[in-house]
Amino acid sequence: MDGSAREAIETSWNAFIHVRALCPAARQSFIGETGYQSPPWYRQRGASYTVSLPAPINPEHLNRLREGASFVNRSFIITMAAILEAYDIVPYRVDPNRTLDGGDHVQIIKWLRNRYAHGEYEYDETNDYHVQTRKLLEAVLPGVAAETDGFPASIDSVLEPLKDGVLRYIDAVQRLA
Repeated sequence: MDGSAREAIETSWNAFIHVRALCPAARQSFIGETGYQSPPWYRQRGASYTVSLPAPINPEHLNRLREGASFVNRSFIITMAAILEAYDIVPYRVDPNRTLDGGDHVQIIKWLRNRYAHGEYEYDETNDYHVQTRKLLEAVLPGVAAETDGFPASIDSVLEPLKDGVLRYIDAVQRLA
């Protein structure tokens, strides 16, 4: 293996950061504003934008910003799973080797892709697959899991650690090749 899968994940992550810097997690305080700047977390990663709007943000705009951010987060989950499959790191309908470093991270990404990003988007505590995914998330990211419900997809506390685990898994698989 030549490192192309790792490069594809890193390129996707960089694009993801820039898109989310333009469409950050919108807070109630955005209502009435006619613009916003990328939050510090994004600026620290080289994605610094100032967005000027033609009219003040209203509750409908706020909801659309939130939907956009959620859509982009789900798209990144789908992209990571697709890259793992496209580069034959973990083929479609095959589970990762969870004994390898990052194996549980990859399993979460594959499950989130099928059970969240391509699914109903909302956690259903009566769905055994959702419960199974949540339990693994709690095991892998216990601090985040303790502070959230359902399928959290925060860029900094969930998606970045999952991405880092995916990269470790890619490295582990390549060492075995």
